[in-house]
Amino acid sequence: MDNQLFTPFTLPVSGVTLPNRLALAPMTTYSSTEDGTITAGEVEFLRRRAAGGLGTIITAACYVERIGQGFVGQWGCDDDRHLPSLRQVAAAVRAEGAVALLQIHDAGRMSDPAVVPAPRAPSAVPAARPNALTPRAMGEDEIHASIAAFAAAARRAMQAGYHGVEIHGANTYLLQQFFSPHSNRRDDEWGGDLERRMRYPLAVARAVRAAVGRQAVVGYRFSPEETEEPGITLDDTLVLLDRLAALELDYLHISLWDYTAGSLRNPVDLRRRTPLVVEQLRGRVPLMAVGAIETPEQALLPLTDSADLVALGRVALCEPEWPAKVRAGQAADLRLALPPVNGDQICTLPRPLYERIVSRPGWVKIAAE
Repeated sequence: MDNQLFTPFTLPVSGVTLPNRLALAPMTTYSSTEDGTITAGEVEFLRRRAAGGLGTIITAACYVERIGQGFVGQWGCDDDRHLPSLRQVAAAVRAEGAVALLQIHDAGRMSDPAVVPAPRAPSAVPAARPNALTPRAMGEDEIHASIAAFAAAARRAMQAGYHGVEIHGANTYLLQQFFSPHSNRRDDEWGGDLERRMRYPLAVARAVRAAVGRQAVVGYRFSPEETEEPGITLDDTLVLLDRLAALELDYLHISLWDYTAGSLRNPVDLRRRTPLVVEQLRGRVPLMAVGAIETPEQALLPLTDSADLVALGRVALCEPEWPAKVRAGQAADLRLALPPVNGDQICTLPRPLYERIVSRPGWVKIAAE
């Protein structure tokens, strides 16, 4: 019953064929050097997941401008000096037969104050979280520079040997901030009504495709809703997806913490989000789904819902060989929790990532001792 997970899939614009329907979800590893250089532990982390059978490897979020850095230990792709370490990742992933995609990112107002003490965003509105800094509103020139930075980062990805890029338009970061009525209170051409709030993310998507041409993979990750008031609704997102579907994107990637969950905004709406998105897209763009998927049966559910691709996140931290074991009929042997001792060594996790997991109970399962 698992065979559908292992059928190849050809992306519609680039023509790149993915070896199977399974991808590594993009996950920050908190392990790069202070200047954004990728470390050997991060390279090996991704190489092992590719060797374990994941057909597509989407990297950790990589900042396109230093002022948009989101985390301590984040990858950088804002300058050519990062090309050597970016190449190491692409080469390691390709050597295992997987498709390598660089996720390009700007945190906007969600930057960690430890790395960006004075963030910028669409408007001078703090995030709805404790002790959030109030960002300054971006000027017109900064907006155009940001769009150009995404395009330049995508070009670097291709120089470094990646098959393409995923644009991070989800999880409250800068592209979502422009789309959201909570974070975007502008009254110019970059904000206000829904049409103008869509302008920046659509401009980024167009600029990235123009920068890399049709031979490169370009995907776009989005969050269907947000909890803020006023905030993004599913109806808003469906309009954005219509516009994105008209662009030359190879896939869309819905960002969900739990694939089976209903609405974030309406607790009585228990409908899964992905089928609603599939209905809106009507096959115009392939869809990748994600969210607390652990077992082969759970991985098949998005395909049953007519999504095309499935990303594994937390379970891939615990079980690097998930695809290989499932394909070999060894699903009963899947490791669904990190070992309580030496989990970083057993599962090939960069030490800073492992320490962060251990310090945050409930994020990733840890087996009892």
